[in-house]
Amino acid sequence: MNKQELQNTMREFYEHNLAISKAKNDDYCGTGDADPFANFKRAEDLGICSTEQGFLVRMTDKLCRISSFVARQELSVKDESVEDTLRDLANYAALLYAYLQDKKRTK
Repeated sequence: MNKQELQNTMREFYEHNLAISKAKNDDYCGTGDADPFANFKRAEDLGICSTEQGFLVRMTDKLCRISSFVARQELSVKDESVEDTLRDLANYAALLYAYLQDKKRTK
């Protein structure tokens, strides 16, 4: 892979992730002007952990799944690929970034 192919791969990855994120956000938080972080805030509302820690828990779940794949070169659950898990991890990182930016902006 050369640099241009890498950039094209990354562009496709991010564009696909944005589409996934939009659809999942509708499923988890509702459509329209619903709070895009509502499902992450629920952990804090329930007294389980902070919203930020909620993001990290989900990210850790994905890292553990990726680690298992690296160790065994296969996954037991076949309806979610390693690619899906990597996309989820990237989207959780982007969502946490956006949440922190929004939190900073609204202080």
